Amino acid sequence: MSAKADFNNWLDRINKTETVDDRIIALNFGLFEAENGYTLYLTGSECFDEEDDTWATNIDFEPKEKYFVLSSSLVKGKEWQEVLTVSKELVTEYLNAVNLSNTIFKHVKAITIGFDDGNLIRIKP
Repeated sequence: MSAKADFNNWLDRINKTETVDDRIIALNFGLFEAENGYTLYLTGSECFDEEDDTWATNIDFEPKEKYFVLSSSLVKGKEWQEVLTVSKELVTEYLNAVNLSNTIFKHVKAITIGFDDGNLIRIKP
């Protein structure tokens, strides 16, 4: 199975097993580097501030399968900026390919991505 398919399956599993309360208005795909490579995680918040990224530290939703280790085939030898670009493309392609009305993403007003110690990039709207 391809790394992209693994990522899509991760989000599909979350969509099948989790529900997000209408109070969750923003979802964030966080990124960090660990000893074994780069990892993505998903959290949600009841608050969102376009001017202040600290909203993402207010975690009101965490799926049981919160973490996804990025395949080395996607990120091996890449600088952090390239890892961020690859990750953003994975999320964007997934969101563009699925019917959002059947997902945890349907009510949120913002979806972002970024490294824990960096700025967030808004993916949606």
